[in-house]
Amino acid sequence: MLAYTKLKDNNRHMLRDIIPLKKPFTLVVEPSGLCNFRCIMCFQSASESRYFNKNRHNMPFETFQLIVDQMSQWGEDKLKVLKLSLYGEPLINPDFCKMLALARDADIAERIETTSNVSLLTPAISEGLVKGGLDYIRVSVYSPLQEKHEKITASPISIDTIRGNLEVLQEIKIRYNSEKPFVAVKMLDTYSEENEVFREMYRDVADEIYIEKPHNWVASTEKSFINSLYGEQNDSVISDLNDQDNKLKACGVSFYTLSVRNNGDVAPCCVDWSGGTNVGNIADMSLRDIWLGEQMRQFWIMQLQGRNAENKSCRNCRVYKSNYYSKDDVDGVSIERLYK
Repeated sequence: MLAYTKLKDNNRHMLRDIIPLKKPFTLVVEPSGLCNFRCIMCFQSASESRYFNKNRHNMPFETFQLIVDQMSQWGEDKLKVLKLSLYGEPLINPDFCKMLALARDADIAERIETTSNVSLLTPAISEGLVKGGLDYIRVSVYSPLQEKHEKITASPISIDTIRGNLEVLQEIKIRYNSEKPFVAVKMLDTYSEENEVFREMYRDVADEIYIEKPHNWVASTEKSFINSLYGEQNDSVISDLNDQDNKLKACGVSFYTLSVRNNGDVAPCCVDWSGGTNVGNIADMSLRDIWLGEQMRQFWIMQLQGRNAENKSCRNCRVYKSNYYSKDDVDGVSIERLYK
């Protein structure tokens, strides 16, 4: 299988040449807004967002069924990717494997993936991932050192448990003669020898290991997520953030993505944990009608006109300004294109 980090560049379209799309390439679904970690650099540890905090729930299976039904009825080409993870730990939802099987049977996406800390990855769930046809599981590791892991995650779960869960998953893949799910294990750059300790620890249980660069999500007035992890004066972090700055004015994510929270709220963004970009709810409108609707088009126009500071989440977002995380440049695309 193609390495996870190579997927973004595989058969890549120039987004500026093909928008508006008849259907998003990516649908992100939140099986759970809950998490068993409270990482110091994550919004799960923030207390200020009333929207986020009141929506820390598991997605009911009936809501997921509605999503699959709406995508099946949409027509057009299949999604390029269905991501079964958003702001929480997806394996907290006891219906996760059932959701996966439903989506796979409905054949609504070319690829299905999830992101997890795998601390809750039991043998039964691992078997469900293999039998359900999950293509990729991206594993978030926070440190290969137990004391630091506990400090970051506020969880006493052993790092040996996390590694052991992946070992069992690989054994089950062998038993079923399956190369899926592809296991991509990643950690934020520590700018230290700890990176090599991490690689060595997971070398035998991962199909790919990589280091991610720091980011600040949608910035919070309560805390700096980056400073919480690295401290206020980390020259390596500051240098990386400066090097990643792509100077873009418009965010390309909304032109190919829809995200559905556990309560059915829909956003054209996969990092807006505070809910400022919500454009509808699947209980009121279908995903197709939301995507093709006027509210979505006005959101795109706002982006292309460089007015994204008008949106409370967009004006605090730095992710799309990072050439590490954002591969699309839609600056200067004519608004008239959106009316064709």
